[in-house]
Amino acid sequence: MICPNCGREIPDGTVCPCTLEAPALSDNPAVNVIKRVGSSGMFLALCVLFSAWALLTIFSSLGVSDALANIYMYAYQIGMNAEQIMPILDLVQSSTVTSAVLGSIPAILTAAAMWIHFSTCRNRLSGNISTAGLTICKVLCYISMISLCVLAFVILGCFAIIIVAIFVSDEPWGQLFSYGAYAYGYSQGPGYTDEEATIAIVVVLGVFALIITFAMVLAITYQASFIRMINRTKNVALTGLADDRVSGYLTGMSGFVAACSIISGFGALLTAPIAGAATLCHAAGFIVMILLLRKYKNEMNMVLYPSMQPAMPTNMPPAYGQPPYQPGPQPPETPNGPGQQ
Repeated sequence: MICPNCGREIPDGTVCPCTLEAPALSDNPAVNVIKRVGSSGMFLALCVLFSAWALLTIFSSLGVSDALANIYMYAYQIGMNAEQIMPILDLVQSSTVTSAVLGSIPAILTAAAMWIHFSTCRNRLSGNISTAGLTICKVLCYISMISLCVLAFVILGCFAIIIVAIFVSDEPWGQLFSYGAYAYGYSQGPGYTDEEATIAIVVVLGVFALIITFAMVLAITYQASFIRMINRTKNVALTGLADDRVSGYLTGMSGFVAACSIISGFGALLTAPIAGAATLCHAAGFIVMILLLRKYKNEMNMVLYPSMQPAMPTNMPPAYGQPPYQPGPQPPETPNGPGQQ
C-alpha cells in the first residue's frame, strides 16, 4: 500500500516510518529545517568543540604568560638588575588572566553564539527561532573582515613606502649585495650594479606584496561568504521562505582552513600541547560545520522540491467480492491499423 503522508510504498498492514519520526519543531517546513539541523547531535558536537577551543585558548594564553614570568624570574636569579626586572615581573603577573581572557574574546563569543542558537532550535514551545546567535556570528565576521581590510592596507602601505624609499635612497645596494654574497661563502662576491640590486629588491618586495594581497583577498571574501550565509539563514527564519543556497566557496575554504589548522595543530603539539589541542578542536569544529552546511542544503532542497508521490500500480489486486479484471476481445489488426478496413 501507499502511505498517504510521504507517498512511500510499504507492505500491507505495516506502519510507515514517517509516523515514527519526531514531531516537527515548527509548522513551517523551512523553519523546521533550521531547527532540526540546529538541534541535532552534530550541532551539539560543534558547540562542544568550539567551547573546548575557547577554553584551551585561554589556558594556552595563561601558559605563555607564566613562561614569560619564569623567564623574568630566571633573569633575576642569575644576577640581572632587580630594579629593571621586578616591575616587568609584577606587570606580567598582574595582567595574566586579563590578557588571556581578552585575547580569547572571539573564541568565547563564537562558542556562546553556538550555544544560543542550539538552545533556541531545541525550544518546542515556539515555532519561531531567535536569531541572536546568528547576529553575534555576523558581527564577529564584520569585525574580522574590517580588521583584515585595515591590515591589508597597512601592509601594502608599508611595502609602498619601502619601495619608494629604495628608489629615492642613495644607498649603494650593489655593494651591499656583493658583500652579502661574499659573507655567505663566495670566495669573491659577484658584482652587482646599484640598478640591478634595486630592481631585484623591488621585484622581491612586489612578489611578497602580491602573495599577501592574494591571501588577504581570500580571507576577506571568506568572511563575506559567511555573512551572506548568515543573512540567508536569518531571512529563512524571519520569513519562512525556503532557501537552499550554500556557497561552495564557503565549504571549500572551510575545508582549507580545517586542513591548515590540522597541520599547524599537530606541529604545535610537541612545543605547545595546549595551543596545539586548541587548534585541533578548531579544525574539528570546521569539519563538523561543513557537514552541517551540507545537511542543511540537502534538507532545504527537499523542502523546495518535494518528492512526487509514486503512481498507482496497474496490477492492483481486485477488491473484495469483485471478480478480477478480464480484458475484452480486441479487434483484429489490419494493415491500415487496428479495427480499420
